[in-house]
Amino acid sequence: MCQAWQRSRRANCRSRPTSFRELQLSARETAYILHVDDNPDNLLSTKLLLDRPGVEVVSAESAAVALEQLAQHDFALALVDVNMPDVNGFQLAESMRETAISREVPIIFLTGASGDAARTFRGYEAGAVDFLVKPVHPQVLESKVGAFVALYLQRKSLRDQKDDCERLLRANQRMASELERAHELAVQAAFTDELTGIPNRRHILKLAQSALNDPRRHSQPVSLALLDLDHFKRVNDTHGHAVGDAVLRHFCDHTQAHLRTGQAMGRMGGEEFLLLLPGTELAEACTALERVRHTLEPHASIAYTFSAGVAQARPDETLDAVLERADRALYVSKERGRDCTSSELMGL
Repeated sequence: MCQAWQRSRRANCRSRPTSFRELQLSARETAYILHVDDNPDNLLSTKLLLDRPGVEVVSAESAAVALEQLAQHDFALALVDVNMPDVNGFQLAESMRETAISREVPIIFLTGASGDAARTFRGYEAGAVDFLVKPVHPQVLESKVGAFVALYLQRKSLRDQKDDCERLLRANQRMASELERAHELAVQAAFTDELTGIPNRRHILKLAQSALNDPRRHSQPVSLALLDLDHFKRVNDTHGHAVGDAVLRHFCDHTQAHLRTGQAMGRMGGEEFLLLLPGTELAEACTALERVRHTLEPHASIAYTFSAGVAQARPDETLDAVLERADRALYVSKERGRDCTSSELMGL
């Protein structure tokens, strides 16, 4: 185990750059170093020393220029001369700490004074990470800058990974939302009649079966009604199927407008429909259907009628048995000349 730890330690040591010159930067990215000094010769010498592929020193002769540059680049480090006219290095550092875009930029102060504890304390209070006394030895400066560039690259890599994770999370959330919506549409398509938008045969029968299985069934009535548009084939033959489809939708909209909460209408097929009327006794259901029938108006000047048969479920009766009695009542309506409502009692 000790040998493995030592091998790992040696590998880690080899993987870290030991000097500024060993830093490996991607050709696509640049680490910017801000150097603020009112002496042009100092700016030039620092730029000549540190500039290389992947590292660029941005020079600023005043605090005002430095603040402009800070708004344009993401800096890995700021080298700031303490003694500058107008706004000194400490004041610039304090301004940087008050601005979100430059708040996290490490600052190394360059100063010609040494051993001044008060100035050193103020520098650290302003946000300095280090002090270097001028003239700074080139190798010392390279070493300091190299360490902060390496830290910058690590932070940037972590930020990029975080951004990638957040993008991936947002993409997954969008995908989940799209899948959920697709699922909703698939469920809707599975249970909805495409032409009319009401429950299809499978769904309305499932709703009817649930109503019959409801424990409250014994304390409240459940009525079913079968509706059939009269001579609907004539509408299709005379006006075409597109108009016939529009008539079917018109009929569904009209009928549903008369339904109460908890009641439902479904298409059994063609021009035949089923009404589920829980909490509705036989006589009340017939009255409601007559109201639907008498208020039905032509669609686009095309007059049409419907016939209806109503049955009320009996205790412990199957859905097929109720539907069979409603169908017999519908047959009675047709025998009576259509355009009317008949109950199961009329078929006795």
